[in-house]
Amino acid sequence: MAEAIGAAAVVASLIYLALQIRSGAKAFKTEYRDAAMRSLMEWSHHVMGDKDLPWIFQRGCHDFQSLDERDRARLVHTMYSFFKVYENLYLHYLDGVIGCELWEANSSVLATYSTQPGAQYFLSLRQKAYDPGFLEMLKTLDGSTMAPGHLVSRLADTEEAGAEASAPADVLRSAPPPPVPNSSP
Repeated sequence: MAEAIGAAAVVASLIYLALQIRSGAKAFKTEYRDAAMRSLMEWSHHVMGDKDLPWIFQRGCHDFQSLDERDRARLVHTMYSFFKVYENLYLHYLDGVIGCELWEANSSVLATYSTQPGAQYFLSLRQKAYDPGFLEMLKTLDGSTMAPGHLVSRLADTEEAGAEASAPADVLRSAPPPPVPNSSP
């Protein structure tokens, strides 16, 4: 009888331990998901906190060489952090720490910018700064699924004029970005 009670206690302990481990794993994944989203939001907040940087980023992704030397320097640091945030998100996705839904919901933004000529130019110069698997994955992305940021306001203008808001992807991707505001004092 004592052996049966001891065996039942061991089984109950193992079940309890398994439930605790499962709960801890779920909390771990939730914490990483929240940290990944926080890093995306912090990057966005950083860029939007500067009146010129959003336009520098938009224009530089489209045409890196169109910027003056000062703005290219700012763009290099901005692109570096943009791609590092997404590299981190991607590596967590591969490790199973963040789910497919989170990756897919955010990878379209990555695809939109990483497939533009200026971003491609930047990445070609900074290949050693990124995980090789991440760089290979970038080559598979289709950037035509979402309009680049500089076109979003144009889509709203189209909507106001009574035309359809969704323009064909090739039209969206070929439109030039807006000029960068003069940031010199």
